[in-house]
Amino acid sequence: MQQYDTRLKSILYRAMPELFRILGLPPVADYLTVEFPVHQKLISDMVVRLADGRILHLELQSKNDPRMIWRCVDYFRVIGERWPEAEIIQIVIYLGAGPATMVSSITRGKNHFEFDVCSLRELDAAGFLGSESAPERMLAVLCQSNDPRATIRAILASWKDLPSKEISENIRDLVVLSQLRKRDTIVEEESREMPIEIDISENAAFKRAQRRGEALGEARGEARGEARGEARGEARGEAKVLLRLLDRRFGPVPESVRIRIASAGIESLDRWVDRLDMADSLDAVFLA
Repeated sequence: MQQYDTRLKSILYRAMPELFRILGLPPVADYLTVEFPVHQKLISDMVVRLADGRILHLELQSKNDPRMIWRCVDYFRVIGERWPEAEIIQIVIYLGAGPATMVSSITRGKNHFEFDVCSLRELDAAGFLGSESAPERMLAVLCQSNDPRATIRAILASWKDLPSKEISENIRDLVVLSQLRKRDTIVEEESREMPIEIDISENAAFKRAQRRGEALGEARGEARGEARGEARGEARGEAKVLLRLLDRRFGPVPESVRIRIASAGIESLDRWVDRLDMADSLDAVFLA
């Protein structure tokens, strides 16, 4: 069969000049490669079937990715092959602080492809503050607000009747989100007024205070442990997060890479995490 395919292609190639003329195409200028690299495993952020039968594909982006259009093309292809009869909706949820600059449509002759970009920074925070869901109210910290402190205060106040453990977990999540708007310090300050004792030793605000050599303050007690021990704990936590993200994006991480991550300092880990959104391969994350 392979020999037949090879001969068939050879015949067609020799007949191409006349075929091109019949199709109204100009002569061939160059023969380009017909071998393309195999795509790595694609792992989307979210794919769901809506109540009306359509398939919704969501991607979450904290930074502008110049390759987003091609990534979405790849996702459209595999989703379309999996559910060939369904209409597909693709939306990129942009979480970044600056303007969204990703190209979201492309037209090449008769071929057209596009997806939607939803920038949370352009949405009104009030839309999320009115939600009955605590995680949904949390998203208000990423939205447009004339008074970010008042928005954060309203989010925290809405949790006052929740169990202490749930409040503590929500505050940790809120700190992570608020870093995207550089509002984590406000969260730290306003959370001090919460009428419970919350362990925020894993929060970025706490870690930043540790690096500056400052005590977190009267509301959270003395910083625990020696500075060296805290730095090791911080690096271990970030290494764990990085490994989870790499596993999700590129599949199982080789043992050599796991060893490299385990022995890395916090600055290297931060740099690799920052590269992850833009990297199209595991090697690209760890470029020197």
